[in-house]
Amino acid sequence: SKNTRLMTRNLDRPGNGCAFLIFCLLLVGCAEQPVLQLDAAIQALEDARVSGAEDYAIEIFTEAESAYGQAKEELNQQQERLQLFRDYHPATTMLAKVLSNAEQAKMEAIDNKKEAKANAEAALAFARQNLQTVRSLLADSSIPVTDQGQFDQITQAFQATETLLAETESIMTEENFIGVMTTAHTVESFAT
Repeated sequence: SKNTRLMTRNLDRPGNGCAFLIFCLLLVGCAEQPVLQLDAAIQALEDARVSGAEDYAIEIFTEAESAYGQAKEELNQQQERLQLFRDYHPATTMLAKVLSNAEQAKMEAIDNKKEAKANAEAALAFARQNLQTVRSLLADSSIPVTDQGQFDQITQAFQATETLLAETESIMTEENFIGVMTTAHTVESFAT
């Protein structure tokens, strides 16, 4: 056909074959997986996880994980295509979102964890103070005991609550500040 002859003639000209080859190489060059971006996204997610983002920056961390899942799906879809037709730009954009969200989750987690630690320390101090008040009341011999059985139950509950407080203080060293606050409030409710 006339078009085939024109194309063949154009490729036969000096330089046109090289231009076509360079064009093809550029297309193939754009079809490389964004390995560095993928590695950076994975590392950012891990850094966020280590910083406590799963507990202290749940929303943005979940968004980062979701974007990562979408990016992996896009990468897998591109892998199924012929090399010449692969386009990793959408996956690269998604990985940039993963990186951004994961870094934000890490920073939020660090800030929220500091705040949770301060709140947990305050809750523990308040619980200790309330238990000290109960301890003083139980030890006060000037208060008459009208029902020894009920008094013994309260004493046992107090001892269990003291044990719970001691366990809570050990949880504090594990940096489970949410658990510390929850348990400290349980101790407070017994003491009040």
